[in-house]
Amino acid sequence: MPATILSQLGIMAPSVLASGINLPAFAPSERVVLVHLDNFGLLEVALHKPQFLLKEARIILTLDTIDGYAANVINELIHGNKPDGFNLFSFLVHQGKSAVIVDRENQRKKAGEATFHSADTDMRTYIETAKLLNRSDLLYIHFLDFDTLYREHTNRPPLELAQKLLHRTDRWLLGFYKQARANTLFLILGNQGQRDYGLKYEGKYQSWATANVPICLAIHKPSGE
Repeated sequence: MPATILSQLGIMAPSVLASGINLPAFAPSERVVLVHLDNFGLLEVALHKPQFLLKEARIILTLDTIDGYAANVINELIHGNKPDGFNLFSFLVHQGKSAVIVDRENQRKKAGEATFHSADTDMRTYIETAKLLNRSDLLYIHFLDFDTLYREHTNRPPLELAQKLLHRTDRWLLGFYKQARANTLFLILGNQGQRDYGLKYEGKYQSWATANVPICLAIHKPSGE
């Protein structure tokens, strides 16, 4: 992911990083908005059908990682395969780019030399993001309400609650998309989906229920919108 993000911003990744991938649907972008949804995966996309994400996503990637838990995915996102010698946010600052993070206060240390904005709830994250959009080359925001929902319900939340939460977040993302300037790339990262948490699925959802890998949906706002 670090090398891919750098490539989309027109920056050559250092040779120590694992190679990124080309996103053939998109030219290099002026800015990247990286939205991290904790406990969000293929099952949630397929079952709850978030309208904006499904309509606008041109690419859905499954990500290779040591494990799908948030701490590890965040670590690999920031440090790549070099946990002791690279920080994506600091590297961007050294390249003359701006990097901004909106996350819980206990995540401040991961920011490196980026600008950090503390947000203690997802609503506050949404408000801060609306203020900061279009003002940096890389904006990273972290929503955790999905993780909170699953924890509160012992990984078995009522379907209607999970769907309501995803559709709310989907509307927030649509608002960000409308607000964003042209040539902005949105990367919607889900660190892991839920395992089968006891509900009865039918058809294709039954096989998707065990999908528990990080995913990334890529959405680009082109010129003229």
